[in-house]
Amino acid sequence: MAKNTSSSAFRKIDVDQYNEDNFREDDADQASSGMIVPDENEITTLLNQGRNIDALKVVLQNAPLLCKNQQVKDNALNLTLKVLLSIKSSQIDAAIESLDDPELCDVLMKYIYRGFEIPSEGSSGHLLTWHEKVFAKGGVGSIVRVLSDSARA
Repeated sequence: MAKNTSSSAFRKIDVDQYNEDNFREDDADQASSGMIVPDENEITTLLNQGRNIDALKVVLQNAPLLCKNQQVKDNALNLTLKVLLSIKSSQIDAAIESLDDPELCDVLMKYIYRGFEIPSEGSSGHLLTWHEKVFAKGGVGSIVRVLSDSARA
């Protein structure tokens, strides 16, 4: 004898919950809850000492990319723009060459694009210079990775 097939109770089961490869955004949030953010006092001290390139490295290494708090991201952006604008055009090549990790170039490119979103007096031209130099080192791949990455600066 055949069973009743008009029952739709089986449709209420979420089969994706049993897939261990299923990505959950909450897991990424928990992994980033202990994240490090740039220390404004440390960056200001480095800038006052004239160690602009070291300040750039510190601010890029401690970028809160996976953070959901927009205020934290905006503070990091303002601090990074402060560092970028403090480096003279003649020092940009040396600053970019000091970035050994290609991921730091991608993070720098993210901040350059975010800087384009909020232009200030004289910042756009300086950021275009940064963009040109980072593009020369990272190539088109850097731009593609930045534009396709879900972790925004």
